[in-house]
Amino acid sequence: MRYWFITCLLSFMAVCVSAQQPVGEAESRKMVAEVCAAAAEMSSLQCDFVQVKQLSLLQTALTSKGRMYYKGGDRLRWEYTSPYTYTFVLNKDRVMMKSAEKTDIVSVRSSRMFQQIARIMLNSVTGRCLADDGDFEVTMYGGKTEWEARLVPREKELAALFSEVRLHIDPKLRMVTVVELKEKSGDNTRIEMKNVRKNETIGDAVFTVQ
Repeated sequence: MRYWFITCLLSFMAVCVSAQQPVGEAESRKMVAEVCAAAAEMSSLQCDFVQVKQLSLLQTALTSKGRMYYKGGDRLRWEYTSPYTYTFVLNKDRVMMKSAEKTDIVSVRSSRMFQQIARIMLNSVTGRCLADDGDFEVTMYGGKTEWEARLVPREKELAALFSEVRLHIDPKLRMVTVVELKEKSGDNTRIEMKNVRKNETIGDAVFTVQ
């Protein structure tokens, strides 16, 4: 369950991109600052998502769909609706994982790994993680229609699982639209965010942990 938890927390962000070139240090700082400024103005986010997971041992990709809600910097609901139902909720320092068979509730404080992943997860939704070079080594790539941030984990626990995380960013909205997870095992996960709505009211009940 721990590995699924880590994968789920890092998996909340999608789409193929054209070739891009790495930018210089000054331009990289400017891009990161613009994304972080936009993130500071984001109080909530909700969207549909399509997740495609390519297993290294299978030729067929596994596709699932669902809905994501984010609010106030410390709450996230990640809900799979097809082809199965599974709900993950982070509410401050508590996590709920609910399937058709059972519900598990854990404290983020119970594990240093949980604390790290929860912080990265919430920051990645908005792009704030780009400014935290303690967790990742970040390389920015520029383009007219899309920016890309390639993050290589510094923490040994994350580095043992993921070789790279790629965030795709809309340069007009300064917002993350894609996350690609490159796993050490050779598996790859891509999540595309669709029908995005920012700064609209989301009731606290959406993030209830019980």
